[in-house]
Formats: sequence, structure tokens, C-alpha cells
Amino acid sequence: MANGIGLSATEDTVEQVLTRNYRYTVPDYQRRYSWEEEQWAALWADLNSIQDSSTHFLGSIVLIERPGGLNELNKLEIVDGQQRIATITILLSLMREKYYEMGESGQAEDINNQYLKKRDLDRNEYQNLRLSTFDNPDLEKVIERNYDQMDDGQLREAVQFYAKKLESLDVDELDELRKYLLASVTLVSIRCEGEQSAFRLFETLNDRGMELSSVDLMKNYTFSKAASAPDSEISYEKVQDDWERLIKALMPNMSQPSRFFRHYIMSAEEPDYDGDVSDYKLYDEYQKIVDTKLPEVGMSLNEYVEELADKAELYTKILNQEIDMYDEDGNEAINSKLEDLDIINSVQARTLMLRIFEEYKTANKVMESLLLLESFLMRWKVSSYPTGGELDRIYSGICSEAFEEQNSVRNIYKGLSDRCPSDEEFIASIENKRVRLNDRTNYILKRLEVDYYDGVEVNLDELDREHIAPRASFTAKKYSAWPSTLGTTEAQFEQYRDKIGNLTLLETDKNISIGADPFEEKKKAYAESEMKMNQKLCEDYDSWGTDEIEKRTSELANAMVQIWNLDS
Repeated sequence: MANGIGLSATEDTVEQVLTRNYRYTVPDYQRRYSWEEEQWAALWADLNSIQDSSTHFLGSIVLIERPGGLNELNKLEIVDGQQRIATITILLSLMREKYYEMGESGQAEDINNQYLKKRDLDRNEYQNLRLSTFDNPDLEKVIERNYDQMDDGQLREAVQFYAKKLESLDVDELDELRKYLLASVTLVSIRCEGEQSAFRLFETLNDRGMELSSVDLMKNYTFSKAASAPDSEISYEKVQDDWERLIKALMPNMSQPSRFFRHYIMSAEEPDYDGDVSDYKLYDEYQKIVDTKLPEVGMSLNEYVEELADKAELYTKILNQEIDMYDEDGNEAINSKLEDLDIINSVQARTLMLRIFEEYKTANKVMESLLLLESFLMRWKVSSYPTGGELDRIYSGICSEAFEEQNSVRNIYKGLSDRCPSDEEFIASIENKRVRLNDRTNYILKRLEVDYYDGVEVNLDELDREHIAPRASFTAKKYSAWPSTLGTTEAQFEQYRDKIGNLTLLETDKNISIGADPFEEKKKAYAESEMKMNQKLCEDYDSWGTDEIEKRTSELANAMVQIWNLDS
């Protein structure tokens, strides 16, 4: 079959697809292998429901032919359908393994040589299917029977799923299943003359219900525009190279690459975007940028994709705390602060961070901005202000407005302080709420030790978060002192036990030794601690109950207001 967009289509059995005189490749810009148990189970059920005279249609694969080298097999690049072909390859590999286990080496070798591997005219051996840079190392281990060396991920889980399904089959059952897979399962192979027809088809298939991520759609739209433009206007090869660079930066570091695109669009100087970009509207907004906004600001698609790739590399440096743009001391201080921000939960703030690193060429200005951002975030998070679109709009607005004037750090301050919880709100949240027992609370205690108590530098890996009045005050069987000491009921104590005033940091060995000891016994360990906050506990308190928890919580709340003060 052929039509006006330059393609031909044939319905083939799996055997016909895999025995073509080609090898299949998946380019790096494609999404990773992502099938899960729902899809694996559906394929398995379909295979087992096939009758002798019936077939099962698995779907389509969209291909572009690529020439090989001298005497090499040509390649068929998979634009769409890699999930199906990769899963079939895994299943055949495991069938081969099962045949070997049962002493049927002939059948095993047939699968290996006909469907899993290919040879060119010089007898060089290739994988019949080669996945992207990110997935192929594990697929290669499957094909070479090194299953135990696979990394954790979807390919490994697929192997485990199908290995379990094949476990109980005898030779006759395995023969039957293999024949059904190869001869009764069909695919429509759609070969396209070039990129333009392939990407137009890809979009058509999506319109008819294929489930694709916004990043898949954005990639397809970008490549489609590049393929259809005159060579004098857009270099398709450069778009492809930059998109692959973008994906190589993001894929090993992010489970949700769409997040980068959202943050970049909101942070960019041009085209400017003053508002929030949700996952839901990301693809639509991206289309508007490519079609309308780039021409308005005089930016070409090549320039835009190059900028995306550059910022993706910067984004991963922010993500991994690996900034290397400044001198050694500056980089060290910035990366340490990025680690602190990550503990607080600064995912949405990466919008503003991207712009900060774009604008500032000195480490001092970056640090000044990041400290403002930390104070804002700590107050926002502790005060339980809403996340989502509200924060996105704040950061996007600052990126649109703050950097137009010379004193941009002051404008960042203004944009954050206008929406920041006040001192009164911050204190009230600390005094009236229980803290979350997580890394952010550990970081709060660390900063209190260093900045408020003027204590030692803190290594959180060597310390435990200690409840002064134990969480098990009413349930620990060894001691009966705490219920009477606390002067409250078990139900009421739940409102006090996780307040910041009832928490401290303590050396691990000391924390283990004191357990749920009475306060008088705990004080001995506190007195021997290197932590100034523990020594101060011994000085300030002779007993420990709910009144003391409230008093210390108020004290620490006022200290936190000063530590995370945007004006400091």
C-alpha cells in the first residue's frame, strides 16, 4: 500500500519482520523502553488465546531505511513500535534459554541465529535489534545470555515476568508458543521515504488514540517541522544532533523529562512566558512557541533546539549539584547550597535557578539569589502554602520581570517577599504544627545548631534525630516515668511529640543507648554530646513535659524566623 505522504505498508508475521535482510535500530532521541506488567500480561494472554487457524494483530511499526556501510546490512530505524519489537526480542531470548535448559540446543540456536542476531557479507555479527544508548546495554546482556548482569529497570522486569511465565512449559508447549509468536502474530510494517512522512504519520497515529507523552509529541513536532522546511532555513541534522544531546542529558537523570521543558519555557528570556505551564498544556504551548513565538522574536528552530540542549545540560548540573561555572570555592559553595535546597524540596524553583545561572557570571550573585530562594522556600513549605501552579506563576513572573533592570537581585527579593509568609505566619505554623520527620527537619535542626546555638559543623550522617520525650512515651514497657512526667494524656501527647521543640540531634551511639530513658538519664548523654543544642538543654531544663516542649518550640520558632529571613 502507498499514499501521498510517501510510505508503503505491509502486514507481516513476526517471523517475516525479524528475518528481513536488515537490522533494526532505535535512535537515542526516542523514549526509553517503558512497557509494564499490564502490556506484558496482555501480550501473553493474546499469545495463549491464539487458535491454530487464527492470527493476532499486534499493531504497527513505523520505519525509515538507513544505508549501512560497505558490505554492511542496511538499517531500519524504528520511529514508532520499539516497545513491541523489544518485548518480542526478550520473549524469544527467554524461549532460547528454555530450549537450552531442556537440551534442545538446535531450536535454541535457530532462535539465536535467525531472530536475535544477523551477519553481514563479511560475516560480522550484529544484534538484530539495537535499542538506544540508554537501553541497549541491557538488551545486549539479554541477547548474550548475561541476564544476571542487567541493571534494574523495565527491561529487567520484562525478563523476570516472561521467565516466570515460561518456567512450567514442557517442550511441546514451548514449541507451540514459539510457532504462534512467529507465524500467527502480525504487525503492519510502515516504511517511510524520509523523516517528513514518518513524523506526519506518527502524529496521525497519535490522533487516533496512541498513548504518547508530551515529550514524544514535542520531539515529533520538532522533527516534522525540521524535515518539512527548506535546507536553507533549518538544518535537520543539527536539530537531530541537539535533540539527542538534550535527551542524553535528561534521560539518565530524570524520570519525568517533561519537567525540564516546563521549567525552561517559564524561565527563558526569549520567547518570554509569563505564567505557569502544566503537563496538561505543555505540548500545546510548545506548538505555539515553535509556530508563532519563535518567528515573533526572530529565533530559528535550530537556535531554539540548541538552546534547549544547552539548558538541559545546565539543568542536570543543577539537579546533581555539579555546577562548574565559577572558581573552585564558588562552585563548592553553590553546590552545597543546591544540596540544601534539594532537601527543602526545590523542584519547582529550578525554573528560577535556570535563569539565575543564565544571568549571573559571579558566584557571589548566584549565592545571594539562592539564599533568598532558600528563605522563601523554607517559609513556604513550613507554613504549608500550596504548591502546584501558584509557585510556578511566582517563579515564571520573576523570570519575566526581575532581570529587565540592573539591580535584578533586588527584584528577585521583591518578587519572593511579596508572596512570602510573614514572620507571624511562619512562627504560628511552627508553634501550632507537628513537623514532618524527614530530611528537611534534620536540616532545620542542623541550621539551628550552627546558626542559633553557634555550635559545631554538623555531619548529619553521624547523627540521629532524637525525640526528647520519646514517641513511645506511653507505650514503652521498660519505663513508666514519662506518662506522669508529661502531665497529659496519650491522645494529647500526639499533638506535642513531633513539634520542633521536642526534637534535637544526637550522636548515633548515644541515641541508641538512651532509648526511652527518663529525662534525668537522657540529660547525662546530652551533657556529653558535642552538640551545643544538647548542652543548652541540660542548662535550661530540669524536667521535660508539654510546657517545656511549648517553651522550646517558641524559642526555636523565633530563631528560625531570623535564620530564614529574606532581609538578612
